[in-house]
Amino acid sequence: MLKGSIITILGADESEVNSLAEKLGKKTESYIYYRKIGELVRSVLAPSPQKLLDQAESLSISSSFYLRISKFNALEAELALMAEASNIQGIVLTDDVETFNKYFKELSISKMVSEFKELDIEVQDKGYVYVDRAFNVKGVGVVVLGFALTQVNVHDKLIALPMKKEVEVKSIQVLDEDQEGVLPGTRIGFALRNVKLEEIEGINALVKPGVKMVNKVKFKKFKWAADAQSVHVVAGGFRLLGTIQGDEIVLNGEIPETVKRGIVINMNAKPKTPRVIGYCYLE
Repeated sequence: MLKGSIITILGADESEVNSLAEKLGKKTESYIYYRKIGELVRSVLAPSPQKLLDQAESLSISSSFYLRISKFNALEAELALMAEASNIQGIVLTDDVETFNKYFKELSISKMVSEFKELDIEVQDKGYVYVDRAFNVKGVGVVVLGFALTQVNVHDKLIALPMKKEVEVKSIQVLDEDQEGVLPGTRIGFALRNVKLEEIEGINALVKPGVKMVNKVKFKKFKWAADAQSVHVVAGGFRLLGTIQGDEIVLNGEIPETVKRGIVINMNAKPKTPRVIGYCYLE
């Protein structure tokens, strides 16, 4: 049964991001590179440096990251805070370690500065499938694309979020090959039974029955960030609005309680203050 690792490339320069991704896999989708290593399928996500929320969403489903620091500008500082907020393992690549330590020595990612090497880390089972696309295929029906963050087998029944519609997995494909089941971390295509496309418009996940959902999380603000009230919370692939109330954030939707960490972003932050303002967590 195939399993996967999910890697996000963070950087302020698109050419540097793509160059790193090409070292790790071959581009197949618009921003995703793949490499199959035995029973492991490595997925490398290279979101646009111009889209901070897209970078956060990719990072939030990843098991590791690469962070390229070369210009020491404001965007790279935000990406360093994003990597810090994610609390996952990674590799920081910089040609100027002395300057990096000058600015970022207080961050735990300062211990991740290294030369380039391949880093595949096991994806933990979180009980759901992250979904980024849903569409109809003639002769097949409704198909969703995403990443399995849990083990899934053909004929499993899952709950589509946020509409809470039960669906059945009719078939599974990985890299255009049929599979009877997959393990966490695998880029998947599921054909679904018992559902019409219009019934799952806006789908963002397929959750196993019994996974508890929550709409409040604990909040920890970085000392470098300004206060905020309305924020974006990006956690486990879920992108939600939230309201900070003391040391908690009340979300405008729900996330599985298995999502232990999220990135908190204030897209309305004042100039010269970081938009990545901290992280959220479940106790």
